[in-house]
Amino acid sequence: RALRAIERCRTAALGGELRQCDACGTQRYVYHSCRNRHCPKCQTLAKERWLAARRAELLPVPYFHLVFTLPHELNALAQGNPRALYAMLFAAASETLLEFGRNPRWLGGEIAATLVLHTWGQTLTQHLHVHGLVAAGALSADGAWLRARRGFLFPVKALSIVFRAKFLDALGEALVRARLALSDSTAALGAPRTRRAFLARLHAKPWVVYAKRPFAGPAQVLEYLGR
Repeated sequence: RALRAIERCRTAALGGELRQCDACGTQRYVYHSCRNRHCPKCQTLAKERWLAARRAELLPVPYFHLVFTLPHELNALAQGNPRALYAMLFAAASETLLEFGRNPRWLGGEIAATLVLHTWGQTLTQHLHVHGLVAAGALSADGAWLRARRGFLFPVKALSIVFRAKFLDALGEALVRARLALSDSTAALGAPRTRRAFLARLHAKPWVVYAKRPFAGPAQVLEYLGR
């Protein structure tokens, strides 16, 4: 489908429109674009604009690349409630990072981070995760820059525990208050006993949080996220 869209992009196959200058009357026929995210004609400019804006935000400090991943047991719920589940994912990841950044044991200030949602994996199967590009330091209350320890930002095991707790608290409340749409595959979660068992299983398994300093710097991570 992507290849067909790219082949037909800005050709007669997609139709077009006649544009005329109000001043001189010059006319020009413009073909429609495919708007496929893989099309270089449609998305390269948008990607470069996004990258330019993100590069302008970078601080002259080292960065870390973090990834917060949801268990696949939540895929069915996310299919029926994408906005709600994605919002919970962003909130749990960002609140976890802010909490660790403010903890004087690790940094003791306000961190700088960019978060980007990915909903698929390398095999193009559903794989919900958020990428985080996080500066290796924080701003203290008096405006001083607090550097992270060399080669270390936050402990990933502790991050995963807090991230899991924050997400499951939000999910549990949404289920109890019937804020999520339940399909045939998730309808059983409407029953309190089944819901508690589901949340208990999710709480019992380890959640994946990845953290590593990119070898080529933050620009390498932004280029990947931009694609």
